[in-house]
Amino acid sequence: MSEVQAQKLSAEAIEAAVDQLEHYMTDTLSRFVQCRSLPGQETPAAEFLEAELARLGLQSERIALRTEDIKNLPLYSPACCPDGGRFNVLACHEPAQAAGRSVLFNGHLDVVPTGPEAFWAESPFKGGLHDGWLYGRGAGDMKAGIVCTLAAFKALQDLGMQPAGMVGFNGVLEEENTGNGTLATISALKSAIGVARLTAFDTVLIPEPTQEGLMSAQVGVFWMYVDIIGKPAHASLMTTGINPVDLGWRVVEAVKQVEREWNLPENRHPAYRDHAHPINFNLGQIHAGDWNSSVPSVCTLGLRLSCYPDMPVETAKARIEACIHQVEQDVAQPDTQFRIRYEGFHAPGCEYDLDVPPLRLLADAHQRVAGEAPRPVALTGTTDGRHFHFMTDAPVTCYGPIARNYHGFNESVSVQSMLRVAKTYALFLNDWCGVEPKRG
Repeated sequence: MSEVQAQKLSAEAIEAAVDQLEHYMTDTLSRFVQCRSLPGQETPAAEFLEAELARLGLQSERIALRTEDIKNLPLYSPACCPDGGRFNVLACHEPAQAAGRSVLFNGHLDVVPTGPEAFWAESPFKGGLHDGWLYGRGAGDMKAGIVCTLAAFKALQDLGMQPAGMVGFNGVLEEENTGNGTLATISALKSAIGVARLTAFDTVLIPEPTQEGLMSAQVGVFWMYVDIIGKPAHASLMTTGINPVDLGWRVVEAVKQVEREWNLPENRHPAYRDHAHPINFNLGQIHAGDWNSSVPSVCTLGLRLSCYPDMPVETAKARIEACIHQVEQDVAQPDTQFRIRYEGFHAPGCEYDLDVPPLRLLADAHQRVAGEAPRPVALTGTTDGRHFHFMTDAPVTCYGPIARNYHGFNESVSVQSMLRVAKTYALFLNDWCGVEPKRG
């Protein structure tokens, strides 16, 4: 903190200013959802965010995703998509006199596939508003959270003020399958040129849809593929072949046995003692065969696996590999092969310290808006928070609006919750950074 003392606005004025931005928020989010930003195709959303930041007077820079630059870093995950010239968006508000502390808002631009659009009530990329909920793929996870951070910043501007500390906005790629987008940003900011900028951020906030809770922990997550080669044959002679799909079910059952073991109450990590089912092994993809009257030659399983924060991902991988190799030994067929490969997440779990000044202040801001303290949330998934946890000294957590059906049909986010989150973030900027008269 410099000797120049930052000013403060009243909480009442800030909350009223955010309330005036409801249409801005729903309109911005609707247009954001309309930017189809599936994995490997995030550029429309990145360009949209650049334009919205420019409307707030912030100039963006592009941080290219270059696998060659990050593939040897410990938190790198095996790539799922080619680099293809894709980029993160980073914009920083620089105060006039730097009287306050700084914060970086980090959010992902990519969304997961929609599944058959016929099962949605309306197009998943329409961004429709119905009964206080805004719908669409990515509406909740996590474009709404990004819009909340923009609205918090804009609310101060609309009151003729701006944060008196540096505020960064980072829109990143590939959170949904590798996390390599955020890794690319941190790597770039840790370079000889940018290291001062990275250490200038006093805290990092990620507006994931945490249902207005504060993330206290996240599990480790990794993706595994198992290719099982069987023995093809004509269906009328199927007993002379070996169906790899049948072997695939045996692999799934063996892996599920480990899931059951790790979920036993006595085996749970302390952060997950009260969670009903913290470890989730998901068969997300299965591909096999090319003809109904042929025994398939290959079955490929795509698995999403997880482990507790105190278990290294490599240890978890070794345990699952051992199960699969045991199935292979039990089959004992010379014509079969089991091949294990990794693509996508290699994401360690971690715990977050919420009892630090910026996160206590965020919790206090939420309590003033919502009338109750935010609950700590031990996530059973992964977030980009792990990169900041392991690679920087800045306190970090996730805090975002109430959303439903993310990764499912009819994903949506509560507009009233968005308003509460935006108010919380605006109060945080006021209290953490302080404010000064807006330039221009």
